[in-house]
Order: sequence, then C-alpha cells, then structure tokens
Amino acid sequence: MIPEMTVNPQVVELLARLHQAGHEAYIVGGAVRDLLLNLPPKDYDIATSATPGQVRQVFRRQARIIGRRFRLVHVRYGPNIYEVSTYRREPTAEERIGQEGDDGVVIWRDNQYGNREQDAARRDFTVNAIFYNPLKDGEIIDCVGGMADLEEGMVRAIGSPEVRLAEDPVRILRALKLVAQYDFSLEEELEKIVRDQGARIELASQARLYEELLKIFAKPYAVKTLAVCREFDFLRHFLPRINEVWDEPDGLLMRRLAAARDRRKSRGSYWKSRRLALATVALPTALESLGIADPSEFRQVPEDCGRTVRKAIRDLFHPLPLPKFLTHDTKDVILLLPRFFDPSQKERVSRHPQYRWAHELFSLCAEALDWPPELLAEWPPADDGPSPPRRRPQPRRRQRRPRGKDGHASNH
Repeated sequence: MIPEMTVNPQVVELLARLHQAGHEAYIVGGAVRDLLLNLPPKDYDIATSATPGQVRQVFRRQARIIGRRFRLVHVRYGPNIYEVSTYRREPTAEERIGQEGDDGVVIWRDNQYGNREQDAARRDFTVNAIFYNPLKDGEIIDCVGGMADLEEGMVRAIGSPEVRLAEDPVRILRALKLVAQYDFSLEEELEKIVRDQGARIELASQARLYEELLKIFAKPYAVKTLAVCREFDFLRHFLPRINEVWDEPDGLLMRRLAAARDRRKSRGSYWKSRRLALATVALPTALESLGIADPSEFRQVPEDCGRTVRKAIRDLFHPLPLPKFLTHDTKDVILLLPRFFDPSQKERVSRHPQYRWAHELFSLCAEALDWPPELLAEWPPADDGPSPPRRRPQPRRRQRRPRGKDGHASNH
C-alpha cells in the first residue's frame, strides 16, 4: 500500500478538482511504480475520463492543451507542471496510418479516446499501467498484471512485444532505462524483440530522442543506462559515435567523467545544466579532435579551434539535433578548462557566463583523474544561481540633427 502522505499535495488537489467536476482521475505510470517501490516520484502523470477541453474547463488559466500526435493538457501549479491525459483506446488499422508509405504499425497520432481499461491495455509495459487514486482509500487498479511484475522485477510488454515496440520505437529505449534504473530484467520474448528491432529507432522523431537523452542525463545513472543500451546492442542505433568510442581511450575517459557526475547527482541536489552534462560526455572526444590525449595536458587553447570542437560535439551526439546555442555554450565550457591551470586569469575567467559549468567540469576531472586538490583551491566556487542572460547587442540609434524653424535639418 502507498501512504497517502507520500503523494504530492498539489497532485491530490488536482485529482480532487477533476473528481468534483464529475470525472474519473488517477495517478498512473512511473509515479505509481516509484511509489510502490518506496521511491520519491520525479514526475506525476494523471489519466482521466475528461477530454482535453473538459480538463481546460476545470483548470481554466492553469491549463494549456499541447501536442498533435498525443493531445494532452499541462496543468500548472506554481512552478510545477503536471501532465493530464485522456483515457485512450487502441487505434484501428485505418486510424494508425498517418503518412504516405506508412506500414500501418507506427502510431503517428494517438487521440482516440476510450475508457480506463482500454487505456491500460494500450500502454507500453505492465509496471507502467497501474492506476492509483489516493482519494479513495488508496485505491489501486491493476488490469494487466503490473503488480506481480513489479514484485518480480520484470519488464513485460502489454500484449505482443513485437507490436508494442513497432507502434513506438522509443519504447525500446524506455524498456532499457527501466533495466538500468531499477535493475529489472526484460521478459524473454521482449528481450528478443529489443535486440532484433533496435534499428527501428531510426523511425522515431529525432527531437523526441533528444528529449530522451536529456532525461537520461537528468538521472544519476546515465552511464549505466548507456551501458545497458550497449549490452542489448541498441547503442549503435541510438548514439552510434558513442558506441564506436566506448572501449577506446576517449570512451573510457568519457565513462569515468560521466560516472563521477552520476555519483555527485546521486547525493542529492545537483545542477540540471544541459551544458555541463554534454560537456562532461563530450570533453574526451573534443580533446581527441585537437590531438590531446590527457586533460592534464590541455594547458593552452589552440588558435581557431572552436569550429573543430563544435563539430566534435555534434558528431558525438549525431544524429540527435543539438540546438546551435547549446553546442556553442558546451564548446565554451570545454575551452575554459585550460584557464584553471593558470590562477593569474582568475578574475577574468570567473566573470565568464559559463564559468560555473567549467568550474564543475574541472572539478569532475580532478575527481575522476585523481588530480591534486590544490589545483582548484585558488578558484572561487561556482554559485548555484541562474546563469546571467545573454545580452543581444542593441542597434545603434541614429542621432537626429536639430531642425530649423523651416523643418529642414540644420547643418550646425
């Protein structure tokens, strides 16, 4: 059973408002799985009988309908946003086909509404399809055997594994993330399909895969997740360049640095910086592109190396679409590292917009490579506030010449 006090009070209020409006509403998915494992949920997803329009009527200005492939509602409580989705049913063969040449398997649009049981039957894995209502004596509804699989530590597809993964290839990655995060095992048939269908990830939206990568970096087991992807022969389809360098010297260094970051992240509050995450993984490959094998030898920035480092970062995460500004900032973080070997530059370097991330990256290098602690002793610690906004240069205003009484510009 789940103690009611462990559920976020905002989520309880959100459910109550939907119930008061005459709709069914449950917590579902990863939050229920984590609560049953006595882990604090990172996110809460709500499933309801209300349509997106009805949800918006309940929450009015707090609610915003988003999505085309999968329409749902974001409900805002202060700084927190909760996803509220309407019960859905399995689409028919005609409803599946979403673009010319489609084989009718991949679900390009998923907005056919249904009931609670139909919604459970169309989800990906049994451990993600348990419904929980803290307002009704901790009511738990399990239509697909998720409780038993959770107790056994088993990732099992709902229905045919081949169909489930073909419907949405991103589910392959999500299955492997469950293995990495919880030490679960893949059900035998599911494991075979995961190994056989890894190349289908190329059908998924690259933007979605980029978001999945950021979610991997947001958790304290990024290295383990990538290792599991490689174990199941999936990494070569998801991040082919990282798969290529995995056992190379720069790949081994990448894993050491990322493991140091994971250890720090597991201790509690830690920066959510995407720049730091990407720089931690990309540093060894960036150095290799500059002909530098050891970070301790990175004492001087070669001239005109920015383009080379940016290309190395993009190639490492290819084919995922890294935003240009993020690639540029990640490059800046990496190229600040040599400055930390020269304390005389402290005053100027500490004012750089990317200083805090470069300071932390240098600290991770020191931990992973057993550098002497005095290397950072003279550098001020990075603050934990927000990065200063980038100021765009303002256009210069033309000076108007004074005009004479006749309205013409004066030459004086």
